[in-house]
Amino acid sequence: MDAPAEVTASPLRQWVKGAMTRVVPSGWFRVRESAEERGIYLTFDDGPHPVHTPRLLDAMAAVGARGTFFVRGDHAAAQPEIVRRIVAEGHALGHHSFSHGEPSATSADTLADEVRRTLDLFQTLLNRSSTLFRPPHGKVTPGKLARLWAAGQSVILWNVDPKDFARASADELRAWLEAHPLDAGDIVLLHDTHPHAAEVMPFFADRARAAGLSLLPLRR
Repeated sequence: MDAPAEVTASPLRQWVKGAMTRVVPSGWFRVRESAEERGIYLTFDDGPHPVHTPRLLDAMAAVGARGTFFVRGDHAAAQPEIVRRIVAEGHALGHHSFSHGEPSATSADTLADEVRRTLDLFQTLLNRSSTLFRPPHGKVTPGKLARLWAAGQSVILWNVDPKDFARASADELRAWLEAHPLDAGDIVLLHDTHPHAAEVMPFFADRARAAGLSLLPLRR
């Protein structure tokens, strides 16, 4: 199977993201973290998955890694014990809308409603909320940003995307990571609906340790 093509964001979209990181407080919008804490920030979208997420949690516990899980509300409702485990084991819990609707077909009102539904679910399951939100496909409009910020949400994107969902194997993902070394402050986009992240977790831990870095959860 051929390796997936590397898809990059449009120059305009990259410019907008860069401009926003310069003018918007990091508590509202982040593409990467400060390098001062010497951390790499692994983030996992679309779960929890009944098989892959527990295996990932096992792998992270084995190497002492902590990360951030951007769960879908509908998947969290179906797997409440996994959500509780994520929090109990010291990972940060974020959310990724309730249904992961196509951004172009999702209005600001609909997105705001999905945020409320997911946060209400967190209150029911955990007696707590979350301020970490990752928009589906990383796409937001000014109107959606305004609604998210009014709801106290910090919009979290990423600066490293190894496209694990498109890799044919963990070895292929590992090869990409070897060719693109991670640095302090990197926010890495991964998915716990696929098996590869769990399989390469020892690699992440070894590389981080060799560079004097830690695998950390995002700041809330």
